[in-house]
Amino acid sequence: MLKNTKESCISVINTRTCCRSFSDKTVADCDIESILKTGQAAPSAKNRQPYFFIVIKNQQCKKEIALAATRGREKQFTNWDQQSAESMIKGKSKMNSNDLVIAEAPVAILLLRDSDPNYSEGISENLEIQEEQGVACVAYSMMIAAQALGLGMAWMCSVLNIPEELEDILTKYGIAWKKTWQPRVILPVGYSKKEKLRKPKRKELKEVSSWIN
Repeated sequence: MLKNTKESCISVINTRTCCRSFSDKTVADCDIESILKTGQAAPSAKNRQPYFFIVIKNQQCKKEIALAATRGREKQFTNWDQQSAESMIKGKSKMNSNDLVIAEAPVAILLLRDSDPNYSEGISENLEIQEEQGVACVAYSMMIAAQALGLGMAWMCSVLNIPEELEDILTKYGIAWKKTWQPRVILPVGYSKKEKLRKPKRKELKEVSSWIN
């Protein structure tokens, strides 16, 4: 039984991939709570747990965030030529960054970094790397949980570009925005429209590893 459990865990991790096309099937609140709890189980430096979740089910709220993210992504690609930038923003490039899937998914989970402003790691003046690593671990753990529950999830970092817009939008929907919140990733979640998602090919292990025996 233990062997099967190990094999199932490894299979979930190895088959997980981002979902960017969702059906309108309802996602149970208990599944969302399981995903959040799995995120909480992720490690963070000194167990600081520097994060906060906002679960968004309201369709209009998701639509406003999706549109703001699309406009915000334009800032990210200001140095690109117009054709390449438009292709990325509209999700037509190989990297496929279509922010409108935020509105399509039944649920979107906004993951914020929430940290004591007086906290410092003494590593970098502008970036507390350990806390950023902790938040990233949370997001990935949530993606694994979604896969295990038979749900699709996408990792969308466009919210990095729109902190002020998010504050304006979410305040309208009753969220008391904290100045210590920093948007890091939004995770659309739901049931995939596609029966099977194709995982992008990974490099050969020998290309990305060395062993010291």
